[in-house]
Amino acid sequence: MKRMSLEETKEIQCRLLQDIADYCNEKGLTYFLAYGTLIGAIRHNGFIPWDDDIDIAMPRPDYDKFVSSFNQRRSHSRVIDTSLDRNYGISFAKVYDDRTWLNEFKYRRENYGVYVDVFPVEGVSGKFQVFIARRLSRLMHVKKANFSDRSVLKNLSNCVIKLLLLPFSVHTMLRIAEWNARRCPFGTTSQASVLFETYGWREVVDISVFEQTLFHNFEGREYKIPIGYDKWLRSIYGDYMQLPPKEYQIGHHDYDAYWKENIQ
Repeated sequence: MKRMSLEETKEIQCRLLQDIADYCNEKGLTYFLAYGTLIGAIRHNGFIPWDDDIDIAMPRPDYDKFVSSFNQRRSHSRVIDTSLDRNYGISFAKVYDDRTWLNEFKYRRENYGVYVDVFPVEGVSGKFQVFIARRLSRLMHVKKANFSDRSVLKNLSNCVIKLLLLPFSVHTMLRIAEWNARRCPFGTTSQASVLFETYGWREVVDISVFEQTLFHNFEGREYKIPIGYDKWLRSIYGDYMQLPPKEYQIGHHDYDAYWKENIQ
């Protein structure tokens, strides 16, 4: 296998994003840039300079249609989700390039190709639903992650939690999390959020934030962003237009990316 540079990895992510956008536009599905990718689009018209991934989100009905149909095409872009693979241990989908292989050091059992994360946006009924979602997310994080680089005390705490979670498979925990997330169909409540992230109640916003989309530049192309992007980002991050201190301007992913064969 041939190891990729960071720039090559970003180029593949951009191709995946364009493939997703083209498919959604063709099928009438709603998608929009999310999280750091959305900040990058608004603040930099592309990647945050020290960032190294792409996140998008879709209202749950569009997400379900996308996941169930995207792989019917002939393409190197493939979607993976718990509904497609019981052994997939993540609560949201990834679209990856099947010609590539990604070695993520933190989650060693979930090494797919270079990918774009795809999050479902759910209807929210109240704080208890969000509390359950956040707790389950944290428990799954402990159950799956490799904590060899943590302090002795932290590792001991994680080991105790892992032992308590032994009777529950990751798949079972994901099913519970999905049941909790789907309790209020998108559009049936006045609030919405991505319940599989760990921002908790501060990410919950009025559903009007996601009901329409705009186009915005990201790495030289126009992609959809939610009409209420400013309200969403400020709810999660505060003043997202302010650059963080230099010591925090670092990438947060820890991986090596490879071509499976010597192809470009």
